[in-house]
Amino acid sequence: MTQTKISKAYQTTISAEAIRMLGLRPGQRVNQIVEGKRLILELAEDVDALAGSLGRGQGTVRSVEEIKAAARKGVTKAGAAGLKEAV
Repeated sequence: MTQTKISKAYQTTISAEAIRMLGLRPGQRVNQIVEGKRLILELAEDVDALAGSLGRGQGTVRSVEEIKAAARKGVTKAGAAGLKEAV
């Protein structure tokens, strides 16, 4: 555990060790979570980090109605599967 001081501008510094261990980069965003007397900094999802996570597109363009219909079908299927497991 390392300590840091809060400046008059309410800023603090993240230790070099934490930066290296987490691979932090300037400009990255973090979420601030307060739990009791603890302040937790959690890396926010970085849109750039998600690039390509869905694989390469098929080139198929879908309408909003088609996307909603597919979502309804998926939710219905997942709900039915969940009910089978619960019984």
